[in-house]
Amino acid sequence: MDFRIMSDSSCDISAEQEKIYDIRLIPYYVSFDGETYRKDRTEVTAEAFYQEMVDKPDVYPKTSMPTQVDFYEAFLPYAKNGEKIIYLNLTSKFSSSFQSANLAAEGLMEEYPDCKIAVIDSFSATVQEGLLVTEAARMAQAGLSFEETVERLEELKMTSRIFFTTGDLSYLQKGGRIGKVLTQAASMLKIKPIIHLYEGELQAAGIARARKKSIRKFLDDAKAFFADKNINDYRICTGKGHDQEEYDAFHKEVEEEMKALGFTGEVESYQIGCTIGVHTGPTPIGIACIRKFDA
Repeated sequence: MDFRIMSDSSCDISAEQEKIYDIRLIPYYVSFDGETYRKDRTEVTAEAFYQEMVDKPDVYPKTSMPTQVDFYEAFLPYAKNGEKIIYLNLTSKFSSSFQSANLAAEGLMEEYPDCKIAVIDSFSATVQEGLLVTEAARMAQAGLSFEETVERLEELKMTSRIFFTTGDLSYLQKGGRIGKVLTQAASMLKIKPIIHLYEGELQAAGIARARKKSIRKFLDDAKAFFADKNINDYRICTGKGHDQEEYDAFHKEVEEEMKALGFTGEVESYQIGCTIGVHTGPTPIGIACIRKFDA
């Protein structure tokens, strides 16, 4: 391959995908007490993290981004070897880590002029980001050049969408992602939100009176997205939080609905990890898609 793909732990690719595509992930940090921070994926698993949230419903965890030193140290071994790196970062709308990654990259390219590091704002998060990261790896394996891949990624990230819901808006409110008034209204009326993430920002897309209705609504939104497109030009995945039984039924429904639209590919399955789970609580569930680079 002409270059190396790197990303952060918020992309939620599987350990198997890390190995298959030789992707290096830089971890975010999560904490339940605001003092002891653990590295996402390496020091705490998503399963253990969600269980802790379920066991401590009145405690709201926090996240901390990688530091500029973290980025520097992660990039350094490859920079020393004069390698090329494409690093895909969690949407800059959620975190200032994009700036830290850029500063580290700029410093290393001055120190080691033979290396090249492109830091890309993915405009996405969790499974949506994961699809973009693995598309970058597919391009590398297909033999595209560093420059071609950077250009294509800037185009591809605008084709991705994620449609999801969560059972408790208080986590999004605590993290500053939505307003307090909406959270209070949702609690009083027992409504569930439908949320899209597009162009790097969360967008409210409606409400429903019950969990099943909210899932049905965002699934309908996903189907509407494909109405004027060739669905087989896209990769599609689902993402889960804590409830495996609910997720299994949901994933099966998505497979059936996408097949009815003519989709012949695999609906991939992802675990929504700790970094994003801090903001969604233990009950996120959703569907994401991205146009394939070679479609």
